[in-house]
Amino acid sequence: MKTFSFLNFRFFVGMRIFFIYSGCLLMVTYSVAQNNNTYLETNVGLSYTDDMIDICPGVSVLYGHQKFVSETRFWDFQYGLAAPTIVTMKIGGGLKNINSGRSISGGLRIWPSHLYVQFGFPNKRCSNEVSKKMKKRLERRGSDRTHLLCGEWNMSLEAGLGKTDLWPLSFHSIAIVTFSHRWYFE
Repeated sequence: MKTFSFLNFRFFVGMRIFFIYSGCLLMVTYSVAQNNNTYLETNVGLSYTDDMIDICPGVSVLYGHQKFVSETRFWDFQYGLAAPTIVTMKIGGGLKNINSGRSISGGLRIWPSHLYVQFGFPNKRCSNEVSKKMKKRLERRGSDRTHLLCGEWNMSLEAGLGKTDLWPLSFHSIAIVTFSHRWYFE
């Protein structure tokens, strides 16, 4: 059985300072946020571990918030239920291209602990231009393009703490790849 070393203590103190600093920064950013998006996200992914099973599948359903601090920059927060870890949470920031709708973000998955980079691709049905067929269908229902359930596809690459003394914090994971879809609420 390993003992709790000074290095582990320093890591936990450093993480505590990081979370306090990040929390203060996020509160200031929230107060000047220009636009907010709330969404539901479903994920499927694979985790590479150093356990007996090298590749482990996973799924999650997350509730999230995107807070835009400018027209292109945003903070992103997600939390929800996951398998096999039961719960998960991510905090990050990113940039969105106004013309294409694509985004890139990066940050920290709190549990299981990973650093991540995420690429977002808008759902075509949410573009300003809808097909004539879709437009007729919406008009028959008494709706227009603004009533479409919009979202985006995402791909995430993550690096964990596997094969280190801190492996329990990342649930034995060395790396994770996820694919997801977000549905934005109006």
